[in-house]
Amino acid sequence: MIYLDYASTTPIDEEVLQTYVRIEKDFFANSSSIHKLGIESKYMLEKAKSEIKSLLDIPNHDLEFTYNATEANNMAIYGIANKYKSGKIITTKIEHPSVSGPMKDLEEKGYHVVYLDILPNGIIDLEQFKKELDKDTILVAIIWVNNIIGTIQPIGEVIRLMKDYPKAKLLVDAVQGLCKTVPDFSFNDVDMFTFSAHKFYGPKGVGCLVKKNGLELAPILRGSKASKALKPGTLSLAGIVACAKAIKKYYPLTKQNEQKVIKLWHYLYDNLKNNSKIIINTPLENISPYIFNISIPSMQSETLLRLLEQHQIYVSAGSACSSKQQIPEPTIFALSKSIERATHAIRMSLSSKVELQDLEKVVAVLNTI
Repeated sequence: MIYLDYASTTPIDEEVLQTYVRIEKDFFANSSSIHKLGIESKYMLEKAKSEIKSLLDIPNHDLEFTYNATEANNMAIYGIANKYKSGKIITTKIEHPSVSGPMKDLEEKGYHVVYLDILPNGIIDLEQFKKELDKDTILVAIIWVNNIIGTIQPIGEVIRLMKDYPKAKLLVDAVQGLCKTVPDFSFNDVDMFTFSAHKFYGPKGVGCLVKKNGLELAPILRGSKASKALKPGTLSLAGIVACAKAIKKYYPLTKQNEQKVIKLWHYLYDNLKNNSKIIINTPLENISPYIFNISIPSMQSETLLRLLEQHQIYVSAGSACSSKQQIPEPTIFALSKSIERATHAIRMSLSSKVELQDLEKVVAVLNTI
């Protein structure tokens, strides 16, 4: 079996799984309870939070744990929108559905939503961003590493441009970047960012909205009055501690693992670029090597996916959150303006755990189509 769908999810790391099981067994009490067992669980929760904040160097941020990054993105977007009731929101044409979906909803409710164009290199049009950013802007939502083509957006430059507009808050979807890409900016300079543990060998069911201390968001959920959290309810302590374990193990290895994956990415590129039947959608520069996207105009995405599956090669036709929809892939269409390319694309997402011989088989199969 050759698994090339790591952008959808990763297998849980064995040490992380052991941590999850231990915490679930030994610290089962509700961390909100005021008895001794609850206090012990609360201590483990705060310890996990402190470890994550220390590793990511975000001393000025709060962590709001969620079930997944989709929930975290929704909490951030609606938290700002509901706080102001109106205003301008700037985003891009290549966001994950957990961002683009709420944006469409807010448009229908009367908010002014601006979608930044994507240049041929897959990067946002910064000149357009400069023109659109103004005193009425309440939120800027930009994905750091695109989940379809892997382009890395210039978050550092976005932060710099926003300094003259303190009312506008920046939300960065860091799901495909954390523990994979070395940032060219400080997380501590970002108003809000989101991540999901299962993207870096942590457990499913644990996402997080990281926000600056003092940044007020209108809650979108109501629950226990005893909880001041944006997301009321019982937390998955085992999941959160396991998430911290995954970050502790893989965040320091970000650069080392990325260097290995760069070689894998270039192997795919070098061995597929001369195939006239294949269009490589992922640009050559400003990208995460973890994502490699191609289109074969003669074959629909799902047909190609099933063909590869017959060889026990597992890829995706786009974001796992929306790949079942029979519509052109929005990111590929925004980049290429071609419906054909957007309906014939597949994504191969890599990992440092992938071996070169795996890709040799993938290349051999693709070059015989």
